[in-house]
Amino acid sequence: MLYETLSQPQIVLFVVLFGFLSGIIFDLQKLFKKSIKNRFFDYFSSFFCVFLTILIYFFVNLKLNYGEFRFYILLMFFLSLAFERLFIGNLLENLLRKWYNKLTEKMKKGYENKIRKRKNRKIDK
Repeated sequence: MLYETLSQPQIVLFVVLFGFLSGIIFDLQKLFKKSIKNRFFDYFSSFFCVFLTILIYFFVNLKLNYGEFRFYILLMFFLSLAFERLFIGNLLENLLRKWYNKLTEKMKKGYENKIRKRKNRKIDK
């Protein structure tokens, strides 16, 4: 019993970190859902993210807390998940959107340069 009492701050820290990880999984799912407009993918990805979040919670609880369900662990997990989704998720989404826009701009410029070179070769012949 003493070991469990001494390791509670560590347990709370890891549960909060895995709550953030679960929130990032949902953010990535939202990003993919916006880029791929498919109803099946939407339902499947939502189901997969919920399943993965539940799986993460159970494995973290099993590994760190020996499978004991305690209210404060569940509360900390969902509070960290909600905090990530509300505050950090918006920041992450904006950063990923900027990165994606820069990447597509570079790809578009490279494609336009290839087309321009092909046209120049045809004109030279």
